[in-house]
Amino acid sequence: MNHDQEPRSYDRAKCFKPIKPVLKMLKIAYSLQNEAVFPVVLATLVHISGSSYRRVGARALFQANGQRIGAISGGCLETDLQARSIRLLESGLLHEVVTYDTTDENDLLWGVGTGCHGVISVLLEVIHEAPSWVAKVISGVSSRFPVFLRTIWRDEGGPLGTRLSPTPVALSASRHTLQVTLLPPWHVVIFGAGDDAIPLANFVKNMEWSVTVVDPRAEMATVDRFPTADQCVVLPAENAVAKLAWDDRTVAVVMTHHYRFDLPLIRSLGPLCLPYLGLLGPRQRGQRIWRDAGLPTEQMDSGLHSPVGLDLGGDGPHAVALSIVAEIQAKTNQRSAQPLRQRQRPINTE
Repeated sequence: MNHDQEPRSYDRAKCFKPIKPVLKMLKIAYSLQNEAVFPVVLATLVHISGSSYRRVGARALFQANGQRIGAISGGCLETDLQARSIRLLESGLLHEVVTYDTTDENDLLWGVGTGCHGVISVLLEVIHEAPSWVAKVISGVSSRFPVFLRTIWRDEGGPLGTRLSPTPVALSASRHTLQVTLLPPWHVVIFGAGDDAIPLANFVKNMEWSVTVVDPRAEMATVDRFPTADQCVVLPAENAVAKLAWDDRTVAVVMTHHYRFDLPLIRSLGPLCLPYLGLLGPRQRGQRIWRDAGLPTEQMDSGLHSPVGLDLGGDGPHAVALSIVAEIQAKTNQRSAQPLRQRQRPINTE
């Protein structure tokens, strides 16, 4: 993230159906910049009834040579979709809507075997040249701006396929139109470049989020120690927060292990009301730092996750990193982090 760029904010009330794995869409967009790949078939999960492994808006790009970018399912539908894509390219048609019904128990033995107990519809659209949304997706992700896409998957008098939407609310949606917002990936700022921050940076990157490591010690915040980090920044704790750009897709984890570093960081981070702010260390220590920072006591429970992470058990830096990433995932998705067997509704529904 550019330190000089203006902080950006995204109105969650206006961003309908946000699609989190935007980097897969970014890879698809980069691929569509290459004229040699055409024609290709873009598959979009447009409708779910019941349960599904992926959410609506999931996309995959199928090339004539068998290569694929992205996924519609956990891997169980891709072989069939690849075959259908090849046939669609050979047919000369431009679109096909494929429906998979996994509600029948016999499907586990004789069908595609997803075991999701849902009905999903997938739009296959043939693309012969780079669509207008390609450049917008690439620039939106790099600039951390949302991109609005509209996919018409049933004939209602207009052309089928995916195109840009000017705003998330200007166009009226119908039951045969999917409108999604591609939001920038989560950006995790890790304050503290100790050895326990290394697996955390790796876990964050495995989630396809971006990660910045900040530490006042030049010998600690290095690319050699954090090869997966998007950037390593050497800044004193007193003005580190002010030197970075913040938006409501950016979260922070403070793990410097030093009170003299944690205090100015929490003093600066607390008023930002970040989607997630975690502090390593015992509860009593976190409460003291929050109070010593002069922050309102009544906002501590909602504004600070201390001790940071979920109670997953285990020991060592990798277990701690897993618990932190799991808590960030739950908090940013507004989920309870309870076992899925206790959930009464399907995980991914329309």
